[in-house]
Amino acid sequence: FVRFATNETAATTFGMLAECFEVLGGVPRVVLADRMGCLKGGVVANVVIPTPDYVRFATHYRFSPDFCHAHDPESKGIVEHLVGYSKRDLPRPDERAELDVWNEGAKLWCAEVNAAVHSEICAVPAERLDIERPLLTELPTLRPRIGHVELRKVDKLSTIRLASARYSVPHQLVGRQVEAVTYDSQVSVYDADGVLVARHGQVGPGEVSILDEHYPTARRPPSRAPRARTDTERAFLELGEAA
Repeated sequence: FVRFATNETAATTFGMLAECFEVLGGVPRVVLADRMGCLKGGVVANVVIPTPDYVRFATHYRFSPDFCHAHDPESKGIVEHLVGYSKRDLPRPDERAELDVWNEGAKLWCAEVNAAVHSEICAVPAERLDIERPLLTELPTLRPRIGHVELRKVDKLSTIRLASARYSVPHQLVGRQVEAVTYDSQVSVYDADGVLVARHGQVGPGEVSILDEHYPTARRPPSRAPRARTDTERAFLELGEAA
């Protein structure tokens, strides 16, 4: 499983882990991670303590979080080797291409290499996964919400109030209750069906974040067409564009 990202935030990392589990069709009992700052809450006696958000994520998927040892290539060598292999072998699109283009290429490359016989295990990885999938923990029904979650009612201005700031949502939701999730300096708003309806950069108390697309299209301006009041004016207007 290989994907590209433009950052190493917890939200991005959790999203990629969730996608990986969905591709595998299950969850491993232990997930070994590098000592990433977004997952590492601290280190005590050289033992990494995961962040509370990572603990909640691991609890939702029912796996045990583990971390590689510092300055010990053997504890993560197989992953480092995979990273090097993908960098050498995966066809890279133009550097200016959108992230979606890079990840579509990564998916095609994964499908290709996972369907070929692996030189060390002498088996096709995709076929081996079918055999080993029953050993994985079953996927939960829904992806977890990562971050601080609050319920809010959309006011008449089509906004919600959060931490003394206001954020716009689609005008169709006026009067309805929505779920606001704050994480990584982003505010994501979901409707009652769990559909993402708005995303804003977090602003300070007293500030407002408004997106024009959340409001109906402005009405057409009133017509300024001339209106004849006398026979002379009517005759004049009958000249058409010249008048």
